[in-house]
Amino acid sequence: MTFWQQGQLAAVPRDVERLIRGDGLYVRDVPLDGEAHGYVLRSPYAHAHIRSIDASEARKALGVLAVLTSTELAGLVEPLGCVMAVSSRDGTSRAEADRPIIATGRVRHVGEPVAFIVAESLAQAQDAAERVSVEYEVLPAYVDPLGQTPSVPIWPHIPNNVCFDWMFGNADACRRLFEEAAHTVRISLRNPRVVSGAIEPRAAIGLYEAKTQDFTLIADTQGVHFVRRVLAKSFGLPQEKLRVVTPNVGGGFGSKIFAYPEQALVLCAARATGRPVRWESTRSEAFLSDTQARDHHTQAALALDHDGRFLALSVQVVVDLGACLSQYAPLVATGVGAPIQAGAYRFEAIEIGVRGVFTNTVPVDAYRGAGRPEATYVLERLIDRAARQLGIDPAELRARNLPATCTESLTSVTGLVINGGRFLDNQRRCLEEADRDGFAARKADGAARGKLRGFGFANYLESNGGLAVAKMIEPDKRPVEAAAMKFGTDGSLEITLGTQSNGQDHATPIILHAADSFGLAPARIVVSQGDTRALGRGGGTGGSKSLLTSSVALEQAVTDVIARGRECLAHVWSVAQETIRFEQGIFFLPSTNRTMSIAELAAAFPGALDGESRGVLTHGSCANGCHACEVEIDPTTGDVRLMSYIAVDDFGRVVNEAAVLGQVQGGIAQGVGQALMEQAVYDRASGQPATGSWLDYAVPRALDVPTVRWIDNGLTSRTNLFGAKACGEAGASVAPPAVMNAI
Repeated sequence: MTFWQQGQLAAVPRDVERLIRGDGLYVRDVPLDGEAHGYVLRSPYAHAHIRSIDASEARKALGVLAVLTSTELAGLVEPLGCVMAVSSRDGTSRAEADRPIIATGRVRHVGEPVAFIVAESLAQAQDAAERVSVEYEVLPAYVDPLGQTPSVPIWPHIPNNVCFDWMFGNADACRRLFEEAAHTVRISLRNPRVVSGAIEPRAAIGLYEAKTQDFTLIADTQGVHFVRRVLAKSFGLPQEKLRVVTPNVGGGFGSKIFAYPEQALVLCAARATGRPVRWESTRSEAFLSDTQARDHHTQAALALDHDGRFLALSVQVVVDLGACLSQYAPLVATGVGAPIQAGAYRFEAIEIGVRGVFTNTVPVDAYRGAGRPEATYVLERLIDRAARQLGIDPAELRARNLPATCTESLTSVTGLVINGGRFLDNQRRCLEEADRDGFAARKADGAARGKLRGFGFANYLESNGGLAVAKMIEPDKRPVEAAAMKFGTDGSLEITLGTQSNGQDHATPIILHAADSFGLAPARIVVSQGDTRALGRGGGTGGSKSLLTSSVALEQAVTDVIARGRECLAHVWSVAQETIRFEQGIFFLPSTNRTMSIAELAAAFPGALDGESRGVLTHGSCANGCHACEVEIDPTTGDVRLMSYIAVDDFGRVVNEAAVLGQVQGGIAQGVGQALMEQAVYDRASGQPATGSWLDYAVPRALDVPTVRWIDNGLTSRTNLFGAKACGEAGASVAPPAVMNAI
């Protein structure tokens, strides 16, 4: 029997302890009898016509089973559709430029798939790829979104390479307030292009059952249901004809949310060969194929009155989208960051303009924070510049414009409903913990050693719950999450969730709440994820929404289990359902001795309590906080050292402190990397990536990031049963401006 036939994927170890012991199961750990190996032949050019492809010699090579090009795939699969509709300020829709499965007629970035070679071994597939003859006519590459109109457009139907020109806010009110302002402050910023850098490279295995014409994809994703949806549409299939399974995932940071060409290619190859087909990315290959992120060029202005009160904020952005549209890209560049562009500060008006431009580079999409880090960076850098220009202490300027602790909701000028927070208190406490008053002495000590010393801080506001994305892709405009309950006759419970852990600890809070609700031992409860066959739908993981969406699904599931239990016992006890009560895991009939626990009922009536439930998230959460750091700079070399880092965060009720600390530290590390080291660079003339491996692309190491001192300043949220506010992306949002303000 093969591993697949034994059905062992249902027993994928997902708890944290087993992962730490090395007992996790990743795509690479899934062996399949008779599997073949796929290799992607990629374009060496950023922009070129494909004049011809001759794969005849490759097909004769030892071990080769198939060579797929655009000719073989014609009519079988369509490009991967972008699911986000964004309109320009003139009312026209964004340009259409979906991501090709394989290049047809033209290549548009270095690394775009040109052919997929399938062989008995990876080495044979690689050798055969060298025998594929491709004739290219090289075209001018366009990698500067601020440059002139390209001589050869990337897409013939988009002559200026502009995908959309989006506008948000009240431009007329902003213009009036800027004219009346006592002070106007401007800044020009670059938010560099970054790569995700997950520990586990992307991988995919495709299977095809000829008798039923069903596909199965095993891949490291951040949500099996979304990947199924996009791929099924590309193949023109009903979704039930494609099963997507995700075992453990070694990091995602946003880049594994999406469907990719390689996932479609292994499915096509499995159908063509009748064999399971495996593809695994190398780390260097990821630089050419995984979605990248950020890459904003921003001009921003702040209008203030005589007392330093904020009046209006204008932000104008040019976003490099890459060569085509990944599935969320237009919304990430626009509607995700816009709601928090003003933070928690008081403004009278705001305007945001975003121009999305195609270039001959790898497509961009969501990455930790997805639009919110870009917005926070602009706002907090601009406020620091205003403080210097006006001669006001940066803390005082912020204090004049921040609300104090709010237990009630308030509405931002962007229209975002902020469900309370410790805004000004976060800043006060952060500066105290960082000993800002003692900074002058530390600066003098550094100067005596020939060093420059800087102190910086920044406030942030997060909007979590996936509400912006849901408005674009969900029928009811709200995030929907599912949970299934399956009770064992031995007092066990398996909970299947629609979220998808990719390194986070999603299970613990779910297990604890279910144990408390049903009177079961936590050790007898397991949480499963990552199989479209096990659950009808699911929202996956992204946008710091998993705890929030899974909580509404869990709450509904608990309600449904109790209802099913009442229905069962009403029949057994011959009483009306409404007379049966349920408390602390026990069903009972008042004024009688009739009782039955959840465990007893599950043992006596197997399957009676089981079922799938769906919950709708009506309110997200708004994490907020203030981070401060000190840097020391060697003026002769420019070397920057982070001497300390303080994080004060309002994450609501902290359910699992160890998991939160890990999220905070990891997010800050990525934010520090973006501020100081990370940038994906392309040659302006040729479009060749200058950062094509981890030898070329700098990421922070342990010595580059100090131990973060974290202070919990949570104000319990009233929008979810856990009382929590999401923590996963806060560090990545606030660290870049905190570090740069220190510099």
